[in-house]
Amino acid sequence: MTTLRHPRGLWVLAFGKMWDTFSYFGTQTILALYFIHIFHLSKSSSYLLYGAYAAIAFSAPILGGVVADKWLGSKNSLILGIVLNIAGNLMLVSFNRYLFSLGLATSLIGSGFYKSNATHLVGALYKDGDVRKELGFTWFYLAINVGGTLGPLVYGLVVYSLGWNFGFLCSAVGILFGGLLLLKNWDLLDIQDKPIEISKSATMLLYLIVLLACFLLSFPFYIPAIINPLICAMFAVSIAYLIIAIRKYTGKERGRLFALLLICFFAMFYFAAGLQIGTTITLFIQYKIHQGVINTKLPASVFSALYSLFVLLLAPFFMLLWRRLKERGITLSAPIKLAMGIGFATLGIGAFAFASITNLVIIGVVVGNLLLSAGELVITPAAYTAMSDLAPTGMKSTMMGCWLLFIALGGYLSSLLANAAHFVAGVLPPQRSEYSVEFLFIAAFTLIVTIVVIATIPRLLKMMA
Repeated sequence: MTTLRHPRGLWVLAFGKMWDTFSYFGTQTILALYFIHIFHLSKSSSYLLYGAYAAIAFSAPILGGVVADKWLGSKNSLILGIVLNIAGNLMLVSFNRYLFSLGLATSLIGSGFYKSNATHLVGALYKDGDVRKELGFTWFYLAINVGGTLGPLVYGLVVYSLGWNFGFLCSAVGILFGGLLLLKNWDLLDIQDKPIEISKSATMLLYLIVLLACFLLSFPFYIPAIINPLICAMFAVSIAYLIIAIRKYTGKERGRLFALLLICFFAMFYFAAGLQIGTTITLFIQYKIHQGVINTKLPASVFSALYSLFVLLLAPFFMLLWRRLKERGITLSAPIKLAMGIGFATLGIGAFAFASITNLVIIGVVVGNLLLSAGELVITPAAYTAMSDLAPTGMKSTMMGCWLLFIALGGYLSSLLANAAHFVAGVLPPQRSEYSVEFLFIAAFTLIVTIVVIATIPRLLKMMA
């Protein structure tokens, strides 16, 4: 097709994805505050629960992808994800601790089903070689960040005006609206997506297994003590599987796969810093609001909208920058961009440390969010490109799953890092503010990782060659 007009199904999927992301980022930004203020948990427990939320959020798409590929097909899995997400958000409206935990698990699994299958369906709307496909994914990515910007902003305003639980109700209504629009325009998803023919009893059994998964994943949110062993077991099993799978290859292919594994591993530390946006950073801003340094009555979660907003604003800049460098014969490799992204994270957390020891709080918060957003824009596209270019055909999907796995582990590591920083701040003499010590600790940690990545660049480039 020569026309640059996109398939109408793209806009339906993008609209639904906007609401899915709205729900996730809105919940993420108030979650630690919610556990502290509503359920009266300690800061340490709230950080740990936030880490579990982030870990499951990025692991659930793997389950959604497997169920779609093996049994239901992408379109049916998409509908299942919408139903689960709506049900989960309605349960989150309750102030009952266990129902809230079940709502978190259910909404995360629903989001996982939508996330993996909507992305696949966007690509399936275009034929191979269609020049519009990359721009179509750009529009889809734009919708994700619109939802990521509006979620924290609307949740914050709704919490301030109506109460803590009304943000979840907004998400349920929005996701429902997106689902109804999808059903009304079902024929626009005119793609080959035939689910495996299984009996009705087998289909019902599959749905029951998904519901059982929601039930089982609610326990980490209700019993925080099981989070650490659960995540460690998941990490150990996943890494063992990946190493076994990679060792089946030989020569250059094995070297490239191990290089991709290391890229995923190091990127985990960027996300450990970037996802402080829902823990240390949010609580710091809330502290400054209570002090009167930030003169507003709005909740701290509103400021989390800056992260996704800067992703939207900076994306054209980086696209232009990479194009101009390429025109001059300069192409930055994935390991170099990885080091740059973690370096941006170090500077971003450093900006929050600056905000905590000066009166220039707003400037520090804005600059910190800008630098963290820049880090994501440098790392993520480079990692996707490396996975696509270097992974052999039989490992491409596995390596994309590996990428999601390490983002999930980055979310978990963010809670450990926040708790470690909080512990260090507690044992040092109270000469400086608690948050300045926490941010300096996290910045020092990411700086060390940046130096290690820079040192390994020659080795990574050799493995990728």
